[in-house]
Amino acid sequence: MKKKILISFLAILLILALTGCVVTPELTDRSLAEEAVYNYWQAIINRQYGLAKLYCVIGGIWDNKVDEWEEYIDANSEGECSFLMIYFDKFYKPTEIIEDNAVVYARIITDNIVLPCKKMDGMDIDIFEYETELIKQNYPYGDWKLK
Repeated sequence: MKKKILISFLAILLILALTGCVVTPELTDRSLAEEAVYNYWQAIINRQYGLAKLYCVIGGIWDNKVDEWEEYIDANSEGECSFLMIYFDKFYKPTEIIEDNAVVYARIITDNIVLPCKKMDGMDIDIFEYETELIKQNYPYGDWKLK
């Protein structure tokens, strides 16, 4: 009898394991706010400026920053001997959540690489640290937008 119960238990456990029945991570306000900031920067890095604006409050500070970053990228990518690489480094401080507002601290690194086809050669590295303010939207519920 004990053998049948043990085999039944192991069979059920095996079925659950093979069907992918696992605990999903909890979607917290902190993780959703960080995801919005990460997606915003990935859109800018990939030069998808319209997509980056979708993560922002229309007419807000970060909506206008998209245009500034587009100008910065264009100005530093001119010429055949240089190109600009942008990296999302990390969240350099813990995210702060206060009711329907959040502050996410993100570090962005840019490398302006000049090839040796001209007299100048080398790299110019800039590090930008941003305190990104977000507001929680009511529709869709839990959606965070950069202010």
